[in-house]
Amino acid sequence: MRRGHLSLLAVVTALLTSPVQTQAHAHAAQSGRAYHVAPRGSDHAPGTPAGPLRTIGACLERVRPGDTCLVHRGTYREQLTPPSGTEGAPVTIAAYGDGPVTVDGTERVTGWKDAGGGLIATDTDLPSGIDFNAVFLDNTRAAEGRWPNSGADPLNVTWAEADATSTDQHIDDTDLPDAGWTGATVHLWAGSNPWAQQTGTVTAASTGKLDFHGGNYRCPPLCMGNQTYRNYYLVGSKAALDQPGEWYYDKAAHRLYMVPPKDGIAGHTVTAKHRLWAVDLSDSSYVTVRGLNLWGTSLRTGKSSTGVVVDGLHATYISEFSTLPMPPDGDLAVEPFEGNIVASRILDSGVQILGTGNTLKNSEIARSAGDGVLVRGTGNTVTDNYIHDVGWMGSYTPGIEINGNGHTVTHNTIRRTGRAAIDTAWQLNGTEFHDNRIAYNDMSEAMRTSRDGSPFYVCCSLNGSGTSVDHNTAHDADGQNGYYVDNYSGHFRLHHNVAWNTGSRGVFFNGHTGPSIANEDHNSSYGVGVNVASVALGGATDASGSYFSNIVGPKPVTATRTGNPLPVVRSNLISEKPGYSDAVNGELWLTPGSPAIDAGEVVDGVTTDTVGAAPDQGAYEYGAPVWSTGCDLPDCRQRVRHGEWTATASDGTDARAGVDGDINTRWTGAAPQAVGQSLTVDLGESKTFGRLSLDAGRDTSGQPYGFTVSVSRDGTHWGEPLARVSGRSFTQDAVFPRQTTARYVRVTLTANGPTPWDVNDIRLYAEGPDAASTLQAEQATSVRGVARGTAATGALGSGDRLGFDAVNVRGRHFTVRLASTCARGCSLRLRLDSPDGPVAAVVPLTDTGGEWRERSVVLRRKVGGTHDLYLVAKGGARVAALDWLTIRP
Repeated sequence: MRRGHLSLLAVVTALLTSPVQTQAHAHAAQSGRAYHVAPRGSDHAPGTPAGPLRTIGACLERVRPGDTCLVHRGTYREQLTPPSGTEGAPVTIAAYGDGPVTVDGTERVTGWKDAGGGLIATDTDLPSGIDFNAVFLDNTRAAEGRWPNSGADPLNVTWAEADATSTDQHIDDTDLPDAGWTGATVHLWAGSNPWAQQTGTVTAASTGKLDFHGGNYRCPPLCMGNQTYRNYYLVGSKAALDQPGEWYYDKAAHRLYMVPPKDGIAGHTVTAKHRLWAVDLSDSSYVTVRGLNLWGTSLRTGKSSTGVVVDGLHATYISEFSTLPMPPDGDLAVEPFEGNIVASRILDSGVQILGTGNTLKNSEIARSAGDGVLVRGTGNTVTDNYIHDVGWMGSYTPGIEINGNGHTVTHNTIRRTGRAAIDTAWQLNGTEFHDNRIAYNDMSEAMRTSRDGSPFYVCCSLNGSGTSVDHNTAHDADGQNGYYVDNYSGHFRLHHNVAWNTGSRGVFFNGHTGPSIANEDHNSSYGVGVNVASVALGGATDASGSYFSNIVGPKPVTATRTGNPLPVVRSNLISEKPGYSDAVNGELWLTPGSPAIDAGEVVDGVTTDTVGAAPDQGAYEYGAPVWSTGCDLPDCRQRVRHGEWTATASDGTDARAGVDGDINTRWTGAAPQAVGQSLTVDLGESKTFGRLSLDAGRDTSGQPYGFTVSVSRDGTHWGEPLARVSGRSFTQDAVFPRQTTARYVRVTLTANGPTPWDVNDIRLYAEGPDAASTLQAEQATSVRGVARGTAATGALGSGDRLGFDAVNVRGRHFTVRLASTCARGCSLRLRLDSPDGPVAAVVPLTDTGGEWRERSVVLRRKVGGTHDLYLVAKGGARVAALDWLTIRP
């Protein structure tokens, strides 16, 4: 055994003897005073439980360092500007715990009158400014009127397509109606390689054509003309109002117009955004914000903020805007240049964690036209957050934008983003990107409204010295790479990362006719849906010091042969069948007999936890617990396990490629799209799901123009469609009004189209995890009496337990991977729905000799439906450490 390497016994012993973590009660009293706030209160009251204050603002006027505002359930329409606490005595704003506490950034809009032409209107001031307005109808986002019409999902856009005779300031389109388009905003996704979108203003229009100003930076890659992409739509015009719920704001007249619901506006509630920042900490330090909900608004810290902790935030519809202007010169860290248009709105949006030493954790950040989270400054932490449905305006606004040095971004789940899940824009950051740790993040469904990118993307000319990008997963994305270090960036160390279904490459270091120096990737694993290179360094004039080793993947590892010293490429396993557990489902850990076991080389600072004679190749060390990525909050895991699925096309063509789990294979219909064409998928067994993603692949014209989704339990009896979808995005989502359980799924076209339709992949998602997938023990929803690690739990003693909420179960065979030192009398009990609920299985345990072993039993009866699962230990003080568990047919 080499010095510095841990034996398997040592790893397990550390887990079995690790101390139990304890957590202070969420509402543990501080040394200062606690003031109560409730909707029934008065701002003249003393702030006691019996006499609460009415507004949070009134509480903040009273607090001193160490004091707490305990906020009772209710909705509070106000902006909070807390005073600073001190390092040992922060000011705290916390939900009391008796129900949801929502700080609402909207105000009700009333006084509606008939405005003719099927519209209603009311005179109102929307103080956020025309570019940041947002309107909600019955607590649902209302769409700004647009042409052509689109569905409710802003990440599934319906585009108009300009004719090839268009130019960079003119659109020809025979389908464009004659209407009052002058002054409207034209939104463009156009060019030869449009890696970002732009907006301009219509200056003149008539039937089939319009002129516009702006939106033509970086021609030809990003602008309108005779280009490969000529997509556009129009917003910001009263002429676009033709669907219930659409709105238009006449800024000059201070008048809001809307198409009313079909049953009229009576009985419905309309609200409009009035406050950009519900919690404004831009001048505050040492403040704790815990357990608040934000609606139609956001939170920010400031450049000088420190010691701010934001914990358990639930923020929805945080940022909205309709234009993409050039960032002001004062915001730039580089010289002004037309290419800076890609950084539009990065500094204007998202939950913003600025300053030094601030933390965002255990939070859900959802639905933003721009960023999910902006972290900027030095030494901030963003951990254990669920960030989704952001960046739909198509600029470089990601799930998490990282600017600065020394940040820690770990254990986040980032899903459904317009462009990247994690991004660094040098235009705002500058070139120094030192000592950041980006690890254990799960990034999926990225690049929904862009191309030439990836879930993890950094650019350009960045110096990543001291930065580690490790133990992340990237998958099911419409870009071209899993991880992308672009344009002259160097000194980035990647290791122990995983990617599948990311397009061309697992990782791409792009020299782009410049240097790509001292970049590294070690011990990473790449799976299906990677069809050009597992790792590539290309286009570099100087690749000195770059080093790629211990990679496992289906395609070559390549590097430009230039530099002094030349790049090192060695000790890599290139194989379509390297011995992964389940490549289609992203389980890229090794199975017995894999040629990657003990086949790696030692890399200082990387191969630190070797089990066996030598390091393994790939991201997971055989015989060690399997590490996991993402958050441990509800809904962090939704993907339904892909099984032996088959597909039948109505036109009789072989449709297997559309459901084989590989985004780089494709089924194409035999004829142009026509109403009634269908694809029927047999899942092989019943599954529970609430969303279907149809991935038509990037760079295709074969996206369905419209479709419905129906389900059947037996393949014969079909109900009414559960979802109707329109749009032209690379991937289109059908969201059901409720979860369903079925074995058969049918996609049926509802619109004609000029080309055959394509299906590269179909994926299913549910509310809560699929028990047939690998449930990582350390990501349990709840734990009692046991520590969590990054790859397993510590030892459960008798009575200790793990809990997984709302698991979709259908099966009878239960398997758990564990390590035990208990010689006799120990067991694990699987209970349903509560810690003392019905026992579904008992797993008897014996001493595994300090090794991880799988133990399988048959459930006492077949279990189906959605259940909370509890695994409860019984026996001695050290029953077992747990790695993962599954329930399968």
